[in-house]
Amino acid sequence: YLARGPRFRLPAEQLRDAALSACGLLKPVIGGASVKPYQPAGLWEDNGTQHTYEQDKGSKLYRRSLYTFWRRTCPPPVMSVFDAPTREFCRVRRDSTLTPLQALAMLNDTGFIETARVLSERLVRENPAAHQDANRVTAAFRLLIGRPPSATQLKSMCDLIAEARSYYVGQPEEAKKLIKNAGESPTDSTLQPTEIAATLLMARALINSEPFIVSY
Repeated sequence: YLARGPRFRLPAEQLRDAALSACGLLKPVIGGASVKPYQPAGLWEDNGTQHTYEQDKGSKLYRRSLYTFWRRTCPPPVMSVFDAPTREFCRVRRDSTLTPLQALAMLNDTGFIETARVLSERLVRENPAAHQDANRVTAAFRLLIGRPPSATQLKSMCDLIAEARSYYVGQPEEAKKLIKNAGESPTDSTLQPTEIAATLLMARALINSEPFIVSY
């Protein structure tokens, strides 16, 4: 109420790093060779780079975006979607756009789905009972957005978990498929897939929300 400042969407690199940090996957090791995280299969080959993209494994997938390998003729697609320059020439200031493609990337990119899945596993592990949905939502808000949810936000996110749970209880294979395709980090097999999947949808919605992607 006392002051205000401009709001800016986080740059591409910071957006990915923020999601990795919130779920605990980020590897803050300083220095070393470039790494090759997730990107659509066959992208380099289809773009005529005459090179094959060999995705890294293990902890290299979660290095800070500063260390992502960059090919100027075919830059990392998620970075490009969020206005990262191609590096073919110097840019004094980046463009900052807001497009439907960015929302699709946040909802469907393997890296962002994985962060939501790992975060949901933590939330379910700390709040295992179904009646603790409010605790899961509150914890997710604090980790991703840095504040507790409002009453309206709490209700809407709890309703989202309940609706997703109702669906996945009747479609357990869909829950397992969603978890299986959510990155290469180990999955906690002691947790119920339906609970992970239902909470994952809530976490994915928050990662794609304005309070997360915009710096205040």
